[in-house]
Amino acid sequence: MWSLFLCATVLIVLTAYRLDRLSYANFIQQVRTETYLELLVVKENFQSVVHEQSLSLRELATFLGENPDITQAEFSDRAQKVRGGNDSIINIAVAPDLVISMIYPIEGNEGALGLNYRENAEQLPAVQRALNTGRNVLAGPINLAQGGVGLIMRAPLYYSENQRSSAGQNIRNQPRSQGIVSVVLDYQKFLDQTGISQAATKYDLLIDAADPVGTDGSVSLFGDPTVKDQDPVKLDFDFAFENWHLLATPKGGWPDRSTSQWEERLVMAIVASSLLALLGYILWLAETRKSARMLLSDGIEALNDGFVMFDKDDRLILSNAKYQELYNLPSELLRPGTPFKDIVKAGFKGGKLSSGNMGEEEWIAKRVHARRVGGALQEEHHLADGKVIKVSDQLMQNGHSVGLRVDMTEFSKAKAAAEAASEAKSDFMGLLSHELRTPLTVILGVARLSANARLLGPSKELLAALETRDADPKELEVLANRMFDQLSGMMDRMIQSGEHLLHLINEMLDIAKIEAGSLTIIPTVCDTSEIVDPVVQQLTTLSSAKGLEFQVSSDQGSVYVDKVRTRQILFNLVGNAIKFTEAGRVKLTVTVDENTAVFEVCDTGNGIPADEYDSIFDAFYQIDSTATRRAGGTGMGLAISRSLAELQGGTLTVASTMGEGSCFSLTLPTTAPSDPNPGLDA
Repeated sequence: MWSLFLCATVLIVLTAYRLDRLSYANFIQQVRTETYLELLVVKENFQSVVHEQSLSLRELATFLGENPDITQAEFSDRAQKVRGGNDSIINIAVAPDLVISMIYPIEGNEGALGLNYRENAEQLPAVQRALNTGRNVLAGPINLAQGGVGLIMRAPLYYSENQRSSAGQNIRNQPRSQGIVSVVLDYQKFLDQTGISQAATKYDLLIDAADPVGTDGSVSLFGDPTVKDQDPVKLDFDFAFENWHLLATPKGGWPDRSTSQWEERLVMAIVASSLLALLGYILWLAETRKSARMLLSDGIEALNDGFVMFDKDDRLILSNAKYQELYNLPSELLRPGTPFKDIVKAGFKGGKLSSGNMGEEEWIAKRVHARRVGGALQEEHHLADGKVIKVSDQLMQNGHSVGLRVDMTEFSKAKAAAEAASEAKSDFMGLLSHELRTPLTVILGVARLSANARLLGPSKELLAALETRDADPKELEVLANRMFDQLSGMMDRMIQSGEHLLHLINEMLDIAKIEAGSLTIIPTVCDTSEIVDPVVQQLTTLSSAKGLEFQVSSDQGSVYVDKVRTRQILFNLVGNAIKFTEAGRVKLTVTVDENTAVFEVCDTGNGIPADEYDSIFDAFYQIDSTATRRAGGTGMGLAISRSLAELQGGTLTVASTMGEGSCFSLTLPTTAPSDPNPGLDA
């Protein structure tokens, strides 16, 4: 019986697969047809432009062949008519004996005069093709002698065998001489004019000439030769001089599915499912009630959520193992026929359930009433072990009820974490806006004062003194110095604010690079003093200004780190210690052994709560945004520092005692790893 169902399933699947393939083939054919029709317009436009240029070039070549003694002025007049208003033509040149002697326009194309094609390896093959075939040749893209990139259409130039002597009287026979006349087209403008540029935004194109005379293979004018290997649509250009082709595929290749494929598959799936469902229903009717009950029981046990069913008298019919696991109930309690009240009471006695501010009996009565009257119940149970269970009970038409118990513990934790992260980010953005606004306000204020320097007190005094004819030069010097001192002080404030603003921006850029994985670490072997000394020199003044004792104890040794980024870490650690320590000392200790170097920064500040040890290294997290605002900065220094430490193969940890101070330990390697990872670029 079930073998019949299996055979029917296989037959339906194979039929659906065949129909799907036929639908896809039909779709691809439609796409190819649409592509062909769209590119047919591009081909006709391209062909028209090339034909026009080819005819004009051939007429000019004929004229030049009949007028071998033409002057530059006469040539310019003739070439100007050929060029007309076509701005894609860069120049028109004549090369008797393959050396360019005349060109129009001359201005901007002087570099091409005197070009000997025999000495130009890039352009010589196309020239020879034109002479060998006696036909026009289109070549490009080519680097032009006068600069830039262009397409060159060439025509062979044949001078009459009978030419007049220089005196213009006697006719003498001369060997027929050859040359080249060429039109140089701006490559990009030509592509725009012919519509190729616009078509290339939608299609992968290739324009080439297959096996032109004088070459070993195809010559490409535009596009990627790999298009040939992608089953392209092919259109042939109707050129008299060479066989050119336009090959095209949609951008990214032919689609791997039709636009309506999923809709068609959905219809086939519905039909197939309907047929299989009907067959399955017929087979199911043939099954015994026992096997159906066993199947139902197995399905309920397979659920990842707790399932329970009660009859109309609130007596247990069945439950799965997950239901027992969630509430940690004894298996003998979960036997069919057990009243719902007994199960709930067992939960209270086991300390799993909590009634909150209500009495146990009152809570149970309310719970039973809600199940029987409400019809559908949605609530959450917060168990004593920290689990959060979503309860969903539904009353059936026959009076029975079914319930699902979903473990929402991880979801609740994630939700709480997301809310905390959102709140931390909001606090950070408020702090950042304050930090950015302060230096910007100072810079703008100083700039406005500087723009009105004449209104400053010292400036007014100096101007008033200058208006006095008998002013004392020494007094003027004093007033001028006062004015310069004031301006210098204002500029110092602007510079400090600018440097502070730059520091904030650099922190934001570092965080962005770290999160994007684009921060570059370049480790080298260097002495510890190269890292420690600049930090001590720059921060000693800051600690002295706060009246703090700054102690430094450093072993001599070498480390394998990025010096700049390691100094950045120490600047953050020592700078934070000084900013958040009101009295006492800050101590920097460096200990070097065979494999690692430990940079320890300790202070006598307020300390950090133990439950915040991990959080302080998270981006956008601040223990106290008001404290950060008073001390200055964005609060991202520790997040950046830990990331920089880990990128260098090190660690950054913290230990703290509330009311006594904190110690940050930076551990870094002293030597390069035995199997260095070339990707230390993050």
